[in-house]
Amino acid sequence: MAENSVAPAPRIHHSVLPVGIHPTAPREYRPPLSIIKFLELSLAVTCTTLHYYSFNDGDLVTGFLATGTFCGFIVILFTVMAGYLMKAHLHRRLSIFYSLLGCVCFLTSGVFIIEAWEHAFRTRTRDLAITKGSIAVINGVIFLMDTIFTFRERK
Repeated sequence: MAENSVAPAPRIHHSVLPVGIHPTAPREYRPPLSIIKFLELSLAVTCTTLHYYSFNDGDLVTGFLATGTFCGFIVILFTVMAGYLMKAHLHRRLSIFYSLLGCVCFLTSGVFIIEAWEHAFRTRTRDLAITKGSIAVINGVIFLMDTIFTFRERK
């Protein structure tokens, strides 16, 4: 090749299928392991840690709801991520169900926690509890976004 000649740019094929796959064959639903699932899990662990240091939520129902939500969704999200790593993908309907359930549970827990602690004296425990409730509300909104993204995803 001559020194002053320019090599053509490589051709990029966006729709290349693996060998043996017919173009009209139905494709398996493969949900992306996005940063959203990891963010949901890390916020649930954060809420559980803060819940340990500010457990007295005043109301027994609020304490049970928060403990069940935080610990339950740590188990659910951990198994979803482990299943993805083992190539055992969660069905789209189940993913939407878990995301909606997470949205409702985290929003409800966060609102109940903030309501229980908003008029308490300003102490370290109150600050941790208000932070815990705020993070739970944020995680509920992230679960809602995950639901929307999963629903809008193409099959």
